[in-house]
Amino acid sequence: MPSKINYSVVGATGEADGYSAKNLEHQSPTVPGWQTARFCVYPQELIVCLEDQSRIKKLQLLAHQYMIPSKIEFFVGNNPNPDSFKRLGYIYLSNNEKTGFKSRELKSVHVDAEGRYIRLVIHKNHINKFNLYNQIGIMALNAIGDSSRKPAKKFNGNNTLPDGLSEKPDYISPMDDLAFDMYQDPEVASIIRRLDAHKKKAVIEENFDVAKRMKQAIADLQKVGEKLARYELDKRRAVENEDYDLAKSKKAQMEEYRLKVYQQLQKHDLLEDAGIIQRQPEHRSPIHQEIGTSPFRDQTPHEATPQPHVPHEDVISPRDASPQYSDVASPRAVEERDVTPIPVETQVNYDEKVIPALAKDARQDPFIEEFASPPPGASPNRPAGVPSEPEPMSERNIREAASVIDVFGLPLVSGAYSKTWSFREDALLAVYKLLTSAPDTTSKEELRTNLKAAVFLIRKAIKDKVHAVFHAALRLLELILVDFIPKHKLGKAETTHAVNRTLPNLIQKTAESAARSREAAMEFIIRMSEFNMVHQLQLVPQHTTPPFKRDMANRLALSRMELIEHQLEKFGLEPPAMSLDAVMKFATPALEHANGAVRDSATRIIFMLYKKVRLPVKSYLPKDDNRTRKNPLYRNLFDGFDRLDGKPTQSEIRSQMQARAAEEERRKKKEVEELQAQVNQLRELNKQGVPHDGRQGKKAAQRNPPPPQPEQVDPNQSVPNDDSFLDNMCIFCGERDEGFTEEGLDLHYWKQCPMLRRCEHCKQVVEISGYNEHLITECDRKNDFGKCPRCTESILNQDLQKHIADKKCTATTEGQQEHCPLCHHNIVPGEESWKAHLMGSKRDACADNSRRLPSINRLRAKAEAEKAAATKNKKKSPRK
Repeated sequence: MPSKINYSVVGATGEADGYSAKNLEHQSPTVPGWQTARFCVYPQELIVCLEDQSRIKKLQLLAHQYMIPSKIEFFVGNNPNPDSFKRLGYIYLSNNEKTGFKSRELKSVHVDAEGRYIRLVIHKNHINKFNLYNQIGIMALNAIGDSSRKPAKKFNGNNTLPDGLSEKPDYISPMDDLAFDMYQDPEVASIIRRLDAHKKKAVIEENFDVAKRMKQAIADLQKVGEKLARYELDKRRAVENEDYDLAKSKKAQMEEYRLKVYQQLQKHDLLEDAGIIQRQPEHRSPIHQEIGTSPFRDQTPHEATPQPHVPHEDVISPRDASPQYSDVASPRAVEERDVTPIPVETQVNYDEKVIPALAKDARQDPFIEEFASPPPGASPNRPAGVPSEPEPMSERNIREAASVIDVFGLPLVSGAYSKTWSFREDALLAVYKLLTSAPDTTSKEELRTNLKAAVFLIRKAIKDKVHAVFHAALRLLELILVDFIPKHKLGKAETTHAVNRTLPNLIQKTAESAARSREAAMEFIIRMSEFNMVHQLQLVPQHTTPPFKRDMANRLALSRMELIEHQLEKFGLEPPAMSLDAVMKFATPALEHANGAVRDSATRIIFMLYKKVRLPVKSYLPKDDNRTRKNPLYRNLFDGFDRLDGKPTQSEIRSQMQARAAEEERRKKKEVEELQAQVNQLRELNKQGVPHDGRQGKKAAQRNPPPPQPEQVDPNQSVPNDDSFLDNMCIFCGERDEGFTEEGLDLHYWKQCPMLRRCEHCKQVVEISGYNEHLITECDRKNDFGKCPRCTESILNQDLQKHIADKKCTATTEGQQEHCPLCHHNIVPGEESWKAHLMGSKRDACADNSRRLPSINRLRAKAEAEKAAATKNKKKSPRK
């Protein structure tokens, strides 16, 4: 049978002062362990020599809480020569960020190798803010196996091992586990080992009453040893901090607690029965004689160098760690089992008491209840002081559980309804065992009856405030859904019944204030949704998607949101339970919840849906307008949609519009300056006497603003040499006005001239007669336009094919007709034809020229004003 193998350290590549590799030869809570030198070069190596040639079955390593190696390789050999070592495998260690660098990681590696030397190759450390010198630390190392020279254990002259261990050749005693020595007071650990040996001897002798008492005493002493170990650490830290009052107090607590424990062990003859101390005469006080010179103090490992105080270091016990649902990783030939302990508080008012039962009346003899054998039928782990059987059920509870009593019997159901949590837990474990051992020959009807009765107890236990009972209920429910129903080929109805009866209570459990129960419930619901049959029936979405009210409790609402998020991430939309309609009707009311975390979660869900289906999501939200966007929540939501679509948000559009308006102002100013330069150029031409017609400046007019163009004049008439001919006159429409100064003409070109228009695409002022040519040749968007071969009009490329296919446009004759871009009619080429079409008052004039009628009305008003002025002047003038 494998057992712990003693070893000695024979080589290490380096070590820090006070943290020698030799420290690993001793295992106790106060051993400082081995640390590498500061800023050492990796990898580092450590070689240990076993006391004999052995077949190694298990290697254990306890890492430092923040000086953590990233990887460790294991080798075994028969001699220290590097060439003789055989590689076993490797393990990775966590960076420990999740525990805040307070917990130590215990790694257990199962191997099967023979040798005498073990070599560890330790790779570079995980980097964190506490490990300033990039060191690695190993607190303890343990090797378990069979020595080739060690004789087999014998009990009373035979080789039979107790407790049926002869059938388990690979059985490893808990006393040989590294966690036992690292979290136990050395003196108490020695007592436990002796009691364990005496228990095995009593089993072989079939003295089961003694064995039972020893077993209970061992369980209680393990708690005592852990508490004394914590006291010892507190005392050492107080000494390092020079808080000697606290150190004295801790020492007194340790001595008092140890004395009382030994008194009770002595009182119930446990030490004498185990042969640890000899019986004393009645007139002597064995405790005062034995405690002063305790035989166990000589067996305590040598005092190691006190461990430097680290504010965030806690020695913890793996026994306190709650079970986790995790897979076991097996890298290559090495099988790992990670045990990440959970920190426990070392200074709690409860721990200040020696044993809680001491507060009671001494006449009740509390230690009899703690160290005496448990009553028949009681759980060995049941707390001291509880009755041996559950109390009788009330009539109301009997009526409530009548159907369950018919299936499992009154004693078991009484335990499930007991006020003592250990009985409630035992009842669930008993049901678990019954369902597990149900034979395949059981009828379907009986199986269904057992399942419904078990679900009844699970539903009740989920509401239990004790985490152990709740955890037992989860294990039982998982057994039913994963193993029991598929194994016995039960149908969908049983799965639906089990989930529908328990899931509402589980969802309510996620709102509890106890973080451990809340997280366990959330984790189990997520795992349940991934069970094959549960997922096929969409049972979890059916319970999580119904909308909730705005005043729902924050924790419950948030857990519902997290469950929906997980469903979407894991499975996506799966109608009918996880349809777009169901999820949006769930998420939209959550946007109005009072809690910000709930609103944020609802926003994330809506974004997840929008990524999948896009526009249909918006139909469930208010209209996207300025009024809705006054609400910051909806504004951020719609801006998020725009970003997912690759479009600018409203705020980005506003900033772009402001920048565009500023650019437009600069362009206007530049165009006005260009217009003035062109007018000045025409005036210079007039001064030089260069004749030209109205069509001469068309190309210049197509740029912004158009060049001046004089009206059509008689070719036989000479042009004046001065510039008075162009003063106060528009060169395109021929209109004269005293207000047509340089600035007045600019305004006229931009807003009033019936022969001009502004391009819709580039905002330049061009002649209407040349607008089609401008769009194709000079516009900023000329690449977006094409010419219709029938009517010669410029059409956007995206509409050109439809325009040609419709055949609704008026065809032109090349060289004989031109096409108006406003009314789409054909006209005769020539300046006068364009003026008559764009400025005339006849029926065939352009009806779509918005500047034509204002120009006609303006000219008529001027003519009437001039006529009236002439008449008035004629009346005033004297007769000849």
